[in-house]
Amino acid sequence: MGKPDKSLIIQLPLNPAAPLETTGNVPLAGASLAAAASLPPETIIDQNMIDTMGDRSLVDMIVSRSPELVAFTLYMWNAERSLWLANMLNRELPGVITVAGGPEVTRDNEWLLSSGGFDLMVGGEGEELAGRILDPVSARNIIRDHGNFLDAGAMSFAPGRYPNPWLTGYLDPSAGASVLVETARGCSGGCTYCSYRRTHPLPRMLDAGKTERLLGKLIDAGAGEIVFLDPAFNSREDIVQLLKSMKTLKGEFFGEMLGDRISPYIASLIADAGFRNVEIGLQSVNRDTLKRAGRPADPEMVLAGAVNLKNAGVSPIIDIILDLPGDKPEDAVRTALMIRDRDLQKHVQVFYLSVLPGTVIRQQLGGGYMPRPPYYRFFNDGMNGFDEAREEIADIVGYDLDLAGRPLLFDGWPGTELIDLDADPLLSRPMSSARHGSIRITSDDPWARRKLLLEFVRTRLQADPYCVLDVILCPEKEFPLDLVSMVRELDSIVDYSGRTAMALGRQGNLRICILLKSSERFRRDWTAYAASLCTVVVDVYSPEELHRDLWDIGVSVRLPGTAWDLKKLSSEVPALHQVLFREKSMEESWCRTLDI
Repeated sequence: MGKPDKSLIIQLPLNPAAPLETTGNVPLAGASLAAAASLPPETIIDQNMIDTMGDRSLVDMIVSRSPELVAFTLYMWNAERSLWLANMLNRELPGVITVAGGPEVTRDNEWLLSSGGFDLMVGGEGEELAGRILDPVSARNIIRDHGNFLDAGAMSFAPGRYPNPWLTGYLDPSAGASVLVETARGCSGGCTYCSYRRTHPLPRMLDAGKTERLLGKLIDAGAGEIVFLDPAFNSREDIVQLLKSMKTLKGEFFGEMLGDRISPYIASLIADAGFRNVEIGLQSVNRDTLKRAGRPADPEMVLAGAVNLKNAGVSPIIDIILDLPGDKPEDAVRTALMIRDRDLQKHVQVFYLSVLPGTVIRQQLGGGYMPRPPYYRFFNDGMNGFDEAREEIADIVGYDLDLAGRPLLFDGWPGTELIDLDADPLLSRPMSSARHGSIRITSDDPWARRKLLLEFVRTRLQADPYCVLDVILCPEKEFPLDLVSMVRELDSIVDYSGRTAMALGRQGNLRICILLKSSERFRRDWTAYAASLCTVVVDVYSPEELHRDLWDIGVSVRLPGTAWDLKKLSSEVPALHQVLFREKSMEESWCRTLDI
């Protein structure tokens, strides 16, 4: 064992729908604090490890480094898993200090404040406090003097005041992930549902000249796509100057912009600057709803700005928020129709309203929302009609609004276990620990061995409670499909992933799949009923082997080998998402075809 670490910083990822889908987890906040405090780059735990390791393996890895302090960045998708990990570290490392910061840390986040899992929680911007909150001795003094909650208070510094983590060895701009950049902090907007303005009420800008120099250094250092975290990139007064200077950098950029400020001229500058996609927050076309939400932009002007982008060769990604106070399901449908009428439906994102901690809307509503992430509003009648509206929006735009869980069926994944129930395997076996794992269970008669099967699933879930687990049933013959329901009943909804999946009618962290060696060995009615309960996949040598009626009811195929012409294949199969591969390299390439 090497020298123990003084402090470690960790940012846990969300659980994507597919095993090879990128998590998008870039620990910019933690790296910025480490840079501000002049801590060694090793303070930031390697992101590939964070994104792939399971709960138990993360605990073991951190314990092996014997840190005195571990700090977590909390977002709604990782807060509960972070809390679990902090509790485990407090048990395994007596005396360790656990620190939490990030958007979840607010005075009105009751579940978090009452959890008792973190020794110190810091609300607000952290750079000016970084040297104190990330030092074990200073952190203990803060806890002694202030208790377990420290409000950082209002900040006045602009971006660029502290060392940039991308240029000082904390993050690698050439590693392939998007390079996240702040050229502005603060927002003058009054959106009641946004938590950003809570800690950043006044805009603070990095001027156009300094922004150009920063972007140039990042591109020279190997940055691919640069993503601006600015709440509204085109709200700055020097936007024309900045966009013109960015053209010379030959970079690739992405950001969120105000649609009503995108004229044909500005759209052309945006395209020339290197933006290929731009996110536009339309949210609703009900003007009264927008006004009530503190977002009084003219929706016609927002859509006009999106059209200007499209005409300039930039793809607008348009956001819709369902269930804003005052909005009705028919308003959401009308919003989607207006988007389609302008031929803007290619990239539409639809979200349920999250009543986030620290927002004005949380104060206004007073209740009627989930007390834990994702903080959706809930009603006795489902989502008060917005679930049906969401389905209608999917029909209008012509695609599923969310990627369904894609089973882990390719070979060579380190998180996969093969369990032959007929060989009487031991429950006390060594288990892999991966953020996305799978157990492939074979048996001549899985129903007869169901007690042992359920114990294996239960054991794995208890070992890594916040990770995705694919349970792959590989039967030799038909079995009573009550077994699928029995496995599903083992799922325990413990976090954002599970609750979001429940609201969307998807499988959560426990995902069930039946893998058949041949569809011919199983009756059509049995296969059809199985496909109505879970994902069913058939091993075939060619997609044509699967009858069209099975394709139509959602049965998928798994193809062997590495010689597939994916362009040709995509034009021949009835549904792209119903094609999986046995070889990882082919699965990776196909996921790019699916834009996963």
